[in-house]
Amino acid sequence: MSRKELQRRLAAARDAVESLGPALLCLRSRKTYARYLSGDPYKTSADRAAEAWVVEYLTSFYPADPVLAEEAFDQKRAAWTSPAEYWTVDALDGTASFVDGFDGFCVQVAYVVDGAPVLGVVHEPARNTTFWALRGAGAYRQGPRGKAQRLRLKAVRNWPRRPVFIDSTPPTGPAGSLLALRGGRFLECGSTGVKICRVAEGKAQVLAKSNRYKLWDIAPGHLILSEAGGRLGLWDGSEVSYRSNSVYVSNMLAAPRGLFPLLVDELARMKSEER
Repeated sequence: MSRKELQRRLAAARDAVESLGPALLCLRSRKTYARYLSGDPYKTSADRAAEAWVVEYLTSFYPADPVLAEEAFDQKRAAWTSPAEYWTVDALDGTASFVDGFDGFCVQVAYVVDGAPVLGVVHEPARNTTFWALRGAGAYRQGPRGKAQRLRLKAVRNWPRRPVFIDSTPPTGPAGSLLALRGGRFLECGSTGVKICRVAEGKAQVLAKSNRYKLWDIAPGHLILSEAGGRLGLWDGSEVSYRSNSVYVSNMLAAPRGLFPLLVDELARMKSEER
């Protein structure tokens, strides 16, 4: 796919997610959305409405493009067969933060080609800030003042003196042991997409979660972090596969590129010591 065509898709993705932000803030302030859909307190009518907006907007321009979207996938419970190219859509990532009145939620979209994200957009409505990246063209952050800033992580070869670990709650298990060993600090954040962007902008250095994630949770941030000079993979050092017929990923790790292999070694050691 040409760079010009990717830029057109990026423009459509940004329009979709940024236009949705004010609507989500309005719904939250009025508390007019329904909760406990399918029995889950964090499945809301806002999630479904948000996804419908983003998907319909994108497919109005690209009707032939396959879409892997959270709500549709969960409702249909159909098998996923990975095509050569597709969108991932997570139109309300961090629903717990959205419902409970915190900033840590986002709207995020990625486009995957031949098993790798080539376009990623993460929009934070509460901060009116957007992160985006195109493969080979860098990662950027644009806040309410309207000026885009390129994200470039400093090269690291050793552990920072007090590394910042980011998560929804203080890390436990091997990651918690590593935080204590390194005298790290903890930064709280809800949405997975926003957590990865915090690493990409240098506000955190370690995201190490053993939870199960889905491709739409991580694909946009994956590219943004990579283009900023970081790496997202698994605890054993392997890569995330976007051409698999499974949408699930466990043991996700995000860090600056030079720190990533050190984390893999330390986490393996912590796991062995816990046995």
